Amino acid sequence: MEASNECQRKAHFTFIWTIENANALLVCMTVESPTFIMQSMENTKWKLKNNIFVNGTIHLAIERQEDNGPDSIEIEFELSVLAADGSPLRMGKSKKEFKCTTQYYISSFQRRDEIFFYKIAETFPNDTLTVRCRMWRAEAEISKVDACFARTRLSVDRRCSIWAVREFSRLQPEKKRSHRLYPTLDGSPQLILSLFLKERNGKNYVNIQIDQNYATRDNYIYSKISLLDSDGKVVHSVEGQEYIDSNFVEVLTFEEFFEKDELMDGKTSLLPNDVLSLRCEFIINAEPVWSKIENYRYLNLEDLESLTTEKSEMHLSEQGESIIVCCPFKKAFVRLYGEEGLSDINLQGGATSLPAHKTVLNARSPVFKNMFTQDKRENISKIIDIPDMDGDTIRRLLLYIYKDTVQDLQWKSARDLFRAADKYQLLDLKKKCSLFLKSNLSVSNVCHVLILADMHKDGNLRKGVEDFISKHDNIVFDSNEWKKFKEENFRLALEIMERIILSINQSNY
Repeated sequence: MEASNECQRKAHFTFIWTIENANALLVCMTVESPTFIMQSMENTKWKLKNNIFVNGTIHLAIERQEDNGPDSIEIEFELSVLAADGSPLRMGKSKKEFKCTTQYYISSFQRRDEIFFYKIAETFPNDTLTVRCRMWRAEAEISKVDACFARTRLSVDRRCSIWAVREFSRLQPEKKRSHRLYPTLDGSPQLILSLFLKERNGKNYVNIQIDQNYATRDNYIYSKISLLDSDGKVVHSVEGQEYIDSNFVEVLTFEEFFEKDELMDGKTSLLPNDVLSLRCEFIINAEPVWSKIENYRYLNLEDLESLTTEKSEMHLSEQGESIIVCCPFKKAFVRLYGEEGLSDINLQGGATSLPAHKTVLNARSPVFKNMFTQDKRENISKIIDIPDMDGDTIRRLLLYIYKDTVQDLQWKSARDLFRAADKYQLLDLKKKCSLFLKSNLSVSNVCHVLILADMHKDGNLRKGVEDFISKHDNIVFDSNEWKKFKEENFRLALEIMERIILSINQSNY
């Protein structure tokens, strides 16, 4: 009897959904999982939804899709958000009758501010949110159970800028100082920050107004403005969420951010050299870059116990799309990375020298293979000097060669790694870096990426740059970066401008 009860409580179907860049949920009202099929329940089709309502509560929902299954099916389901160790942080359970397109919510699942501001490290380990859905067919015995794993990556327009307001003490009431932040994603607005003094009850307060321009669609925005002292520490901050209507300029205003007299009294620490320093952070609208089923598993009931706590040995590169599943051979291969005692070659960049193995380099890169098989000098020497790379780039290059991973990319490291990948003909790594560069284009770096794409003959990256410039032509062509670029790269600048003009003319026909 006990064994029967134990089997009864085990889920007939388990769906694990991982959402990457989960902090983007702060400005994403609805995210949907890929559609999954439950073969054990008459091939019915389902999906999950993560909704954030206006009152700030997060609701998880399950929805049956159009399928060829029964008209109605009774399902018991459990929805939960999992911690890093696989244990449920929050859980809700219900039993409902589902017809096609029927959906049910687990109401008031968790408050958004609780997740984002108090439990962010616990809820989003490695900036991922893991949702588990367990399902049972009511009044049914099922010997084989299904499991499905899905992954969704969100894109997000993140902007962070230090705004130095100079000669602050000379600022007069109602006179505005402005600061602009440019979009990094299509459809996102240019943000225009205005700082001004406003009198209330005989005191002058700093007010910060946020306006938008060039938005081609409606957006949600999270804003945080922080006052920094002379050591760069946060003294005071305000934050808020708002809906951006593309038809309206004004977004929101932080009134009475700080009293002017208090700033003047603390001038040494708060106004060094009469400069007010503000850190401005924004997260604007999130949309899926991709969303896909990774795999299905068909299990016996006794195999299911490990499903709730197992740690999937998968790594998804920061901007790539390939999933690398660890097997014993791969683990052994990965352990070679950094094994100085077993290495037979060192790669040196500047003052940094990193151990490697000729066999591994030979297998991964045709350039290294040619070097070791044809260049006798490299066969004799135990050091390969790479003067055009720094130590960090070589470390990242070896990390990819041994582990097939790319970690913690920033714009500069992606640019340098792109060059290294092209040099050593690591085409997949070059593609990953190219994807990162395209998804992080801005007015300040687009000219640098254009030069990079042209120099390395990367047509796909260049096309991405041209599209960005075409969509933001007024802002780009008016920037100091473009003016300097045009002086130094006249031929390339002329090519781009001709392509954009041609594209505009063609679109008018």
